[in-house]
Amino acid sequence: MWYQKFDTFIWGLGFTRRKEDRCVYFKLVGERVIYLVLYVDDMLLVRNDNEIIQDLKTQLSSKFDMKDLGAANYILGMEIKRDRKKRKLWLNQRKYIETIL
Repeated sequence: MWYQKFDTFIWGLGFTRRKEDRCVYFKLVGERVIYLVLYVDDMLLVRNDNEIIQDLKTQLSSKFDMKDLGAANYILGMEIKRDRKKRKLWLNQRKYIETIL
């Protein structure tokens, strides 16, 4: 039920759902792109423009209860490190692997 409500709302904002994964949406606005990834009740937003992400957060929070946790450092067993100046991103699963071992 919640997913259907969310899916209808996000389509109304002009997002397209990835064929390969029903929980990954994206939207292109000129050269600006934003990805929205859902996992149960968590959401990860990835973008190449700060303004577009703020607009989306405002729209989403007008319809759904949300908590903005800021920049992601850890999600789904992956640690996220970034160097914004060099525009580089690293993912690792060291903590997950240590837990499994």
